[in-house]
Amino acid sequence: MNQDEFSDAIQKAYKDALAGADAITANAALIRSEAEKELDAAKEARRVAEAEGDRIAEAYFDKRRVQLIEAAVTERLRNLTRSHLEAGKSPADICAWLGVDAGFVDAVAQVVDRVAAIRASASDASRPAGRPLLRYQNYGRGGTIWYENGGTTFDMWWEFAGGDALVIVDVPSPEQWEARTKLPLTARTEVLTFVGETVVSDHASGGSYLIGENVITIYGPGSA
Repeated sequence: MNQDEFSDAIQKAYKDALAGADAITANAALIRSEAEKELDAAKEARRVAEAEGDRIAEAYFDKRRVQLIEAAVTERLRNLTRSHLEAGKSPADICAWLGVDAGFVDAVAQVVDRVAAIRASASDASRPAGRPLLRYQNYGRGGTIWYENGGTTFDMWWEFAGGDALVIVDVPSPEQWEARTKLPLTARTEVLTFVGETVVSDHASGGSYLIGENVITIYGPGSA
């Protein structure tokens, strides 16, 4: 190779190197641009996810607002009723002080007294005719309970509670009862008593429960 050819080869190699460097620079800029787009997309996706999460949480609470509020109020009234009973106050005084009915005080009194014969008698007397059963579905911190008895089936959602309560179970209010269950309103007490007794027996042995307008609240054995 003569001097001119060598010079041309060096010049070509230099030009190729510059072209390669330019390509690398351009490619790096393209990669950086794509990365910035992906970062922006990720930020937008997170913003949308957070907004959707807030919306879902708000919708969840709105849907269960009545049940959650009732469960909190029931727990507070239950604890106050229990304290007054243990202090020797009369059921009539408790009803007047707390604005609860005699049935509520009596239900708490049965839990406090732990009279097994009374509980067994109440369970036997209130068991619905037929062969009723409950089926459970667990979704983590909540789920669904199905009540089945012959051709009758209806569902109730449940979720873990706070404070002294273990679980709250959504139940049809008296106004919703016949539409949701296809059962007469006169069957509500015995059906919900069966539900409460069965849930305690299946999942909170030695515990207790209280039936409200919209929820059954389940308590563990340590919070009688």
